Amino acid sequence: MTDPATNFDSPPGTALPEPPPGLTPRWGRIAAGLLSLFLPGMGQLFNRQPRKALVIAIITHIFGALVAHTRLLLSFWTMVASFLVVLAWQLLVAAEAARTAARGKKPEAPLPAPWLSYPVIGAIILVSALAPSPAHTMHESGFRTHKIRSKSMCPTICVGDRIVADSWAYHAKAPERGDIVMFKHPSSEALIVKRVIGLPGDFVVPGPKGSVLVNGQAFHPPEITCGHFIGVKVSSGDSSPMFTPTKVPEGTFFVVGDNLNESLEGQSPEFSLVTLEMLRGRPLYFYWSPVRSRIACEIH
Repeated sequence: MTDPATNFDSPPGTALPEPPPGLTPRWGRIAAGLLSLFLPGMGQLFNRQPRKALVIAIITHIFGALVAHTRLLLSFWTMVASFLVVLAWQLLVAAEAARTAARGKKPEAPLPAPWLSYPVIGAIILVSALAPSPAHTMHESGFRTHKIRSKSMCPTICVGDRIVADSWAYHAKAPERGDIVMFKHPSSEALIVKRVIGLPGDFVVPGPKGSVLVNGQAFHPPEITCGHFIGVKVSSGDSSPMFTPTKVPEGTFFVVGDNLNESLEGQSPEFSLVTLEMLRGRPLYFYWSPVRSRIACEIH
């Protein structure tokens, strides 16, 4: 006579949970976890928990919509918090799906017309995970990243700094004196970063010792109050910047780099004039920098 099989890990009379059809508990756990890691809610649907899967899909979409349609990405710390919350949510959902598959919990009560309801919920999960897309999120929120390759704005923004800009900053208003702007000039394929010093009607003329005068007053970049810069030599010649005295026309703005000699050397007067149509955004903060103390600093 053969002894009956005994489960030493379970109390007598307790049946072992049944894995999903065709999979061992281990592979069922892995499959459910991976599905919900990349498509939150799909692992729950795999575990035959369609109602829970639908709730997770809705919450996932709400997270994505909040990030896309608010200004959460336009501040360093709320940007970091947003990414951490979304990552934590995906890990939590994946862990819950894997745990449920491993324990073999009883499936939810079946839905009416499962041949239709399950594919519909699967489609909702897919849409919630992929929409809004990263490109849509960046466009709607105004979030834009840019790597600095010129020293014309140093020490405010230096070579190698990586910044986040608000691409919607000047869609509804004009820049103010002192604003740092990103713009696209016809003479260059790259985005250019400069500071607005002259508004329509202002007189901008070269000053002594490499300075620029705006309505008779010398322009001085604001002092850095967050982080510092190292290893960059800022030009400080004694000659006047090379541009002709200019009265800023209506609808245009006079821009220069904070490192005046690097910004204006050899440039034509037209290069320093930009229009609203040329503007592409306003730098907000450093998300990375070779000088670690600059990371998270706001740009002024």
